[in-house]
Amino acid sequence: MTVASAPRRTQQERRDASRAALIDATLELLEEVGYAELSVADICERAGRSVGTHLHHFGTKSALLAASVDHLADVRIRAMRTELSEHPRTGLEAALDIGWSFYRGPTFLVALELWTAARTDPELREHLLRVEENIDREAIALMIEVAPDGVDDYGIRGARFAVA
Repeated sequence: MTVASAPRRTQQERRDASRAALIDATLELLEEVGYAELSVADICERAGRSVGTHLHHFGTKSALLAASVDHLADVRIRAMRTELSEHPRTGLEAALDIGWSFYRGPTFLVALELWTAARTDPELREHLLRVEENIDREAIALMIEVAPDGVDDYGIRGARFAVA
């Protein structure tokens, strides 16, 4: 009798799984313990990976945090696009709801932790600035999409600062 085995994962699939596990563990721990208590050793333990795996994929804690920020931004943007596709809304109130959604909840708390860390980490700060610009650009585009006649780009930017 032969036992069917699962197909062997490719090197790329294993690499992607390791990176994802480290990023997920980083975001979970940031939310649970905050940046001050965050250690690479704890991240690796949570992810079920070795510190060597972290070094191979990211090299530094800042690089891991930067990758985590990228992932978090993508998740935030995709969630808003999904919500809009499932529950289409229009008008200024909907636009403000979109703006507000980017600045509340657990993902925003993690972002605040990262901004606090970036105060003393130039590499992380530079990366966060680029990511936040992307998030702002995406949020503004979504806000304009739901309120094209009511608010122009400048008005949306002003509204964004009013709700943030």
